[in-house]
Amino acid sequence: MSQPHSSPTLLVKSPQGAPQVCALSHMPFTLGRSRDNDLSLDDTAVSPRHARIITVHDVLFIEDLGSTSGTFVNDQRIVRRQLHHGDSIRLGHHRLILQHAQQATTGSTRGQEVLNGDTSAVAACGPEGKTPTPDRNIGVVEILSGKTGQAQYRLTRPVSLVGAQDDAVITLTGWFAPKTAAVINRKGDGYLVSQTESGKRILINGRVAQGEQVLRHGDVLEVAGITMRFLLQDRTAAAPNS
Repeated sequence: MSQPHSSPTLLVKSPQGAPQVCALSHMPFTLGRSRDNDLSLDDTAVSPRHARIITVHDVLFIEDLGSTSGTFVNDQRIVRRQLHHGDSIRLGHHRLILQHAQQATTGSTRGQEVLNGDTSAVAACGPEGKTPTPDRNIGVVEILSGKTGQAQYRLTRPVSLVGAQDDAVITLTGWFAPKTAAVINRKGDGYLVSQTESGKRILINGRVAQGEQVLRHGDVLEVAGITMRFLLQDRTAAAPNS
C-alpha cells in the first residue's frame, strides 16, 4: 500500500534554542534575514535575501541569491546545487538538514547527529518560524489596473510580496517594475500591508499608508502603478448576487 505524499522538511538548527522542523510546503521557498522570506533567520551573518529552494521536474535545488557570506551544502560553497535527503545546508550560523519523509525511515544516517535533537515543533514555516494560520478568511486581491501576471491573486502565504522578483506572489510585469513594492502579512484572520526597502508609496483608499496598515474588505490599494482591490474570500462568498 502506497504512503501519502509528504512535503520535504528542513530541520533548522540555530546557535541558540532547540531545533525546529519546517515543511517545504510550496516552491520557490526563500531563506534569509528579512521577515518577508518563507523562512526568516535571525542571524546577522545571513543576507536579507540569502538563498532559495526550487523544484525542477520534481527535483530539489538550492540557489544562492548573491549572499555576502555564501551558501554551503555539505561544507562546500555553492551557487546552485541539487539537494538530497540528509544534506547539510549552512547559512551564516544556522545549519539546515533536508529530510524527505519517505527516506527518513530507511535508516539513513546522513546528518543524524543533528536529527537527534528535539524536533517536536513541526510546521510550515513562515517569517521568524511562525506557523501560518488555518485557511479561513483568505485574502484575495483583484487587479483593477496596471501590468501584473494575472487578474486575481489568493493570499495564502504568511507573507505575500508585491513586485517583479521571481518569488513575488503579486507579480509586476512592467519594464520599470520594482523587485519589491509592498509586502502583505497575514496575521491571524487579518492582513496588513507595509512598504518594503524600495520605499514605494502605498495608497489605501486614496490616503498614504504609514507603517503597517490593516487591510479591510473592499480596500483599494495603489502602489508602483498598480491599483488593486482587497477582499476577504469568506465575505465575498457570503455576499448575495447583485
